[in-house]
Amino acid sequence: MGFSKPLRRSIVSASLTAIATLSAAPPASAAVTIGQLAPAGTLSQSTFVTDRLQPTVTSGNSYVVPAIAPNEAITSWSFNATGADPGQMMTMKVFRKVAEPATYRVVGHDGPRPISPGLNTFPANVPVQPGDVLGTGQPVHVQTAAWFNAPGDSHLFLLNGGPGGNLADGEQAPFNPFSDARVNVSATVSASNAFTLGKITRNQKTGTATITVSVPNPGDLTASGKGVKAAGAATSKSVGAGQAQLLIRAKGKKKRTLNDTGKVKLRVAVRYTPTGGEPKTDSVKVKLRKRR
Repeated sequence: MGFSKPLRRSIVSASLTAIATLSAAPPASAAVTIGQLAPAGTLSQSTFVTDRLQPTVTSGNSYVVPAIAPNEAITSWSFNATGADPGQMMTMKVFRKVAEPATYRVVGHDGPRPISPGLNTFPANVPVQPGDVLGTGQPVHVQTAAWFNAPGDSHLFLLNGGPGGNLADGEQAPFNPFSDARVNVSATVSASNAFTLGKITRNQKTGTATITVSVPNPGDLTASGKGVKAAGAATSKSVGAGQAQLLIRAKGKKKRTLNDTGKVKLRVAVRYTPTGGEPKTDSVKVKLRKRR
């Protein structure tokens, strides 16, 4: 039995706006804070060019990256400068264990950043994996509260290791224990929002275009812009990790231009928000063509 014309149009529209094959993934969770900051009144503790990391703690927030999403990133980090010494600098570093008992490799960083007295918080976008360890790199010989007293705990440090006094991304070294202390750093771990815009496919019969978008985690996609109508009647859709498609149409004056001339240019803003993470927006020029 054949389908009626309205039903056929509904089936075609649903097919055009459907999400492409996506990898199965658990839903992302909310952002998580790892690491700890030096309490107010802590004295500046270090004048050495040193890398430090904190694999374990006896209480409080862990410094180890948890598993909260298929792909994760550190989106901000903080350092509590408890002293007023001028010229303080600090780098947030991410370490990954590569050998026993305590050989670690630097797998990402942000900075160095100038440090002001009090709480310092910096935006970042550093990809991480579950099990990675938060730490710091002190790049200058200035009195800095790189660590704070924590009886019973122990962090790891590397004194004057690697080129320039600390390890660069990809470098590794064996670390040494430093007793009764914790590293003065915290960070926010979120679902990664690092999406990419891929191939644009045009349909000259309908005057539409399909943008392929690769996303690292489940979340929401939104397309907007002057004269832009995305995914049929909707302006956003929920997607899983992998590749998704946004169907772009013209509306208003842009649609009239397309119908009159057979072509029109749109500036499309694509906004991706991973579940539990921060939104990110990228834009692309889309040319629509329609046979007259």
